[in-house]
Amino acid sequence: MNNNQILPVAIALLISQSVHASVSSSFDVNSENWQIVSFADFSQNNYSIIGQYQPSYISGGGNPGNYLAAQDPDSGDFTFSAPAAFLGSQVGATGLSYDLTYRDGDVNWQTTDVMLVGNGQRLLWKRDPNIVPNSGWTHISLSLAPSSEWRLGTTDGVFASQSDFHNVLSDLSGLYIHGEYTNGIIETAGLDNVVLQTVPLPGAFWLFGFGVAGLGSRIRRA
Repeated sequence: MNNNQILPVAIALLISQSVHASVSSSFDVNSENWQIVSFADFSQNNYSIIGQYQPSYISGGGNPGNYLAAQDPDSGDFTFSAPAAFLGSQVGATGLSYDLTYRDGDVNWQTTDVMLVGNGQRLLWKRDPNIVPNSGWTHISLSLAPSSEWRLGTTDGVFASQSDFHNVLSDLSGLYIHGEYTNGIIETAGLDNVVLQTVPLPGAFWLFGFGVAGLGSRIRRA
């Protein structure tokens, strides 16, 4: 491969490393350190943790492949809790998507769908219209940006601002996906294909440009 061929390949590699920065879990091999965390009562804005459990890893039946499942473990609201790979500094995060499966019928428990925690603040997302999962796979996606679906602190709190998102995402300590949509019975929910979409920070573009320029110079000297 000559110098004229090396530079385009190197640039493509740098672009792929800089732009494709999303974090994802497809559960192809194992549970990827996800956990089940149960909170006292979302509907009453009681966010005390009353239990932590291990999810079930299900071979086959996912969307596609394997997936995680959890059966209602207690009297609280159970959630799928993201591992460390999704946490920390996520100020470049722009959206979240996931696939959810649930038992057919009896969907009557509509509370917070996603909760983000960081820097002493809590952001709550409740989709409008309601998420109504079933025994198939329901794809859910949301933007991590101010809207009438995002509240600060409690379900009746003020609408979350851009500053609130920046504060929480700059040191994200918890990402919770609600798995409970029925009140009063034991139910099972499944989770697959979780993606936290991110974009590189401005500094990453600067470093990318600097790296390409430096690489080109070295190739020319060679």
